[in-house]
Amino acid sequence: MTIHTGTGLQPFYSRYQSEQDYSRYQSEQDCMEALIAMKWPSGFVCPRCDHTGCSRLNSRRVPLFECGRCKHQTSALVGTIFEGTRVPLLKWFMALDLFLLPDGISAMRLSQVIEVTYKTAWLMLHKIRYAVGEFDARELLYGDVKVNSDQYGRNPSRVTVSHPHASAVVAGCTVTESGEPQQVRFRLVPQKRGSDTRAARRDLTAFISEHVDSHSSDVELFSQAFRLYAPLRNIVRETWKSLKSTYGALGQKHLQAYLNEFTARRQLHLSKPEKTMGQILLQKCMVIPRISYHQLIGHRPIQPLAAVA
Repeated sequence: MTIHTGTGLQPFYSRYQSEQDYSRYQSEQDCMEALIAMKWPSGFVCPRCDHTGCSRLNSRRVPLFECGRCKHQTSALVGTIFEGTRVPLLKWFMALDLFLLPDGISAMRLSQVIEVTYKTAWLMLHKIRYAVGEFDARELLYGDVKVNSDQYGRNPSRVTVSHPHASAVVAGCTVTESGEPQQVRFRLVPQKRGSDTRAARRDLTAFISEHVDSHSSDVELFSQAFRLYAPLRNIVRETWKSLKSTYGALGQKHLQAYLNEFTARRQLHLSKPEKTMGQILLQKCMVIPRISYHQLIGHRPIQPLAAVA
C-alpha cells in the first residue's frame, strides 16, 4: 500500500478503510463504543465491587460509568494503553491498522499519515509495542521447542561476515508437526555485540525458564554457531531485514520492543483466528495498563538473561 502525505487525513483513511473493511469506525463514537464492548463484553462490571448495575454519564469527552452500588466511576479506557490519551480514538484505530502492515510503519510516516507530531506518533507506536510485548510474554512456548544462540544484525545476504554492531540474541520457537516454526520469541543479551558473539548456554537456559512451559514435550538447544536450527535462524535474518527496511538502524535501548513487535505481527499474520488481526491487537491494548512517555524513555536496556533465572 502506498502512503500519501500532505493530502489530508480523510482521503487516505477512506481508501484504507475500504481495503481493510474498517468502514464501521468512522467517528469517535464508533471507536468508543467498540472499546466499551471489548472492555465489558457481557455488560458492565464494577472494577471495585463487581456490581453489574451502573449509570452512564455522557457529559464528558470520555463516557463515565458510575457503579449503582459503590458509586465508583470508571471508563472503558482505564487500565488500557489509551488511558489519559488526548489523541482522538479514530487516529489510534488508524495507528493500530498501520501497525499491522507487513513491515510495520515508522513514527515519521505515521505522524504524516494521521497528522500528529513525531513525538506523539513515536509514543503511540511504542505504547502498542509495549502492549503486545507484555501480552505475548504471558503466552509460553509449548510442545516441540527449538532454541538458538544467534546474532541479530547480520546482513542476510552475507551470513558469514560478522557485523561490529550485531547483537547476541536468544531465539526460540515452537515447531509444527510438519517442521515449520510457529510461535517465535526473541530475547536480546546485553553487552554481547559484534565479533560473532552469541549467547552462552546459561543464557539459553534462562530463556527457557522464562519463555518455555515447563511441561513442554521436547526442548532442543542449539548453542553452537555451526549447528543452529536453520528455520529459526532464517527468521532472525528476516526480522533484521524487515526492521531495517522500515526503521533503519535501531539502538539497543528499544531494540527488544521492536523485536517483540515483529514476532507479534508475524504470529497474527500466520494465524487464522475467528477474530480479525485488528480485533486481536486491540484486545491486547485493552488489557495492558498504560505506560507513560517518561517511563518509556527512562527504560534501560534489558538486564542479562542470567539475572532472570
